[in-house]
Amino acid sequence: MIKIPYTFKVILPVIGWGLLCSFFSYTLSLTIVDSSIKFLIYGAPLYLVFLGLIFVARYGYGSFSKEAKIINKNINSKGELREKISEEETRNVLESLVAYCKELYKFSFSAGLSFVAFTVLIISFDKGTLEEFLIILISSLIGLFFFSSFSLFFSQQAVFPVVKKCREILFKSKENGKDIVLSSIKSKFYFLFFFPFISVLIVIISVYPVNYSIIILALTGLMMALIIGRVLYVYVYRSFSEIEKFSRVSGDKDNVFVVGSLDKEFVDLANNFSKISQELESLKKESEKSKKEMTKKMEELERFFDLTVDRENKMVELKKEIEKLKNV
Repeated sequence: MIKIPYTFKVILPVIGWGLLCSFFSYTLSLTIVDSSIKFLIYGAPLYLVFLGLIFVARYGYGSFSKEAKIINKNINSKGELREKISEEETRNVLESLVAYCKELYKFSFSAGLSFVAFTVLIISFDKGTLEEFLIILISSLIGLFFFSSFSLFFSQQAVFPVVKKCREILFKSKENGKDIVLSSIKSKFYFLFFFPFISVLIVIISVYPVNYSIIILALTGLMMALIIGRVLYVYVYRSFSEIEKFSRVSGDKDNVFVVGSLDKEFVDLANNFSKISQELESLKKESEKSKKEMTKKMEELERFFDLTVDRENKMVELKKEIEKLKNV
């Protein structure tokens, strides 16, 4: 039975998405560009297959990736860590997963960029028009954006359960795995602003040749979408930032988590956090009370011990006095 590496299962959907993005850009280009450009029709798919083979060899089977080798050594095809893994090995796996996602994104971007350069080079050699050149360039860049974005987001989603397990192991062993991060959620929100822009470009290319009315209408719609996206981004990010701020607060008697969000999920989360905070404060008070009672009992025991020892000393002295009187 052939053993399928864990990393191969991670990149398989990425490869499928890359083929879909390439097909989309390829078809979008051919709807406008002269279909007689044979180098574009046959050369682009062949170059895409070449990139796919490198992609599979490097990040699927880990032939040229140190991180992929470490991951496949310690994680089976089902996404489970091997048994009896040490703390140091767990940390290495976690670091490798983060580095793997980063390298996957970088390679996806660089491979996509080389594909863009390849297709533009073809149209240049074939003496295409300036309009054809711009359409192929824009179509290829659209595919590149979708492909590289998906590889970054999906890879992090795919390794999520394993990263969680590694952090649990490190947390229980008092190791610090929290500093091993790839990016912030704030940076991911910025991708939301690109999608309306890409959509407008697709519309403009699809209705080529365009007039100024269509361009003005498309740009107006783009501006409206960007404004709404910005408002949504600020609203959601503020709610998340409140969670991060709350996690840093300690020692406050009135430590209650509240948010300005009106969404049910955030409100429920805030209520649960507040209950946990109040329970922790209650446990802290009970602990302090128990500590005071324990200290009081210890002091009473010490006094009792001192009295007992003093009594015993007096009894010894009294016995000595009695012995002396008997000998007189």
